[in-house]
Amino acid sequence: MSALIRCISTVIIASIILGVGIWWFRYDAQLKQIEALEKSNQALQQELDLRTEMIQRLSRNERCGVVQILSQTYNESDEVETTTFRFIELDEDGSELARQEFTVPSDVIYVDTWTVKFDENAVATGHPLHGRTLILLRRVFSDQMAPLDGPSIDTPGSVPPAYSVSELGSFQQDIWSHFWDLATEPRIAAAMGVRVAQGEAAYKQVRAGQEYQLSVDADGGINLVPVLIEPALTHVDQ
Repeated sequence: MSALIRCISTVIIASIILGVGIWWFRYDAQLKQIEALEKSNQALQQELDLRTEMIQRLSRNERCGVVQILSQTYNESDEVETTTFRFIELDEDGSELARQEFTVPSDVIYVDTWTVKFDENAVATGHPLHGRTLILLRRVFSDQMAPLDGPSIDTPGSVPPAYSVSELGSFQQDIWSHFWDLATEPRIAAAMGVRVAQGEAAYKQVRAGQEYQLSVDADGGINLVPVLIEPALTHVDQ
């Protein structure tokens, strides 16, 4: 009888040990699966965050100037004869660097630039030198004057004031000094990571009292966008 009891006890204990072993094995396997899923989710989230950052870098734009239309003169036929406007140049933080006033014939004004665009992957990944489109503000003119007669904004070949104080100044100096080589020689452009180097002009037909924001896309060119100016409130005494 004692032997039978010991045998039954042994079987029960063995069964318990085996059951616990099987349970632990399955539990450990489930833990490993959960850990693997968590790591996979983390990797996917990191990839998603990286793609989001890349899209944001590619789609961002940067203000580089403001154009304020101050006044216009008219001829006897009530056509705009001249347009006087203020150009305010901005730095990387949107702070004012300089302002100039120009008067040009007609009501269609042009802002002429040199533009250097880099490889999209360099922009998307935030390359320290090639992470955005560079522009050199050259001159303004109108549809009734030759571009060469237009007054200058920045000096061709120099580092624009918006960039001159940055640590990237020497790189940009090299860019502007070799601009036409970059624009016409593919090998030189490729060696400096340049995708496109070309002249670009943004232009608008304008009216006195209007204001425009000049901006540059990180992966594109320049834009001249009208700014909504809220009408001034007039106080009426009761």
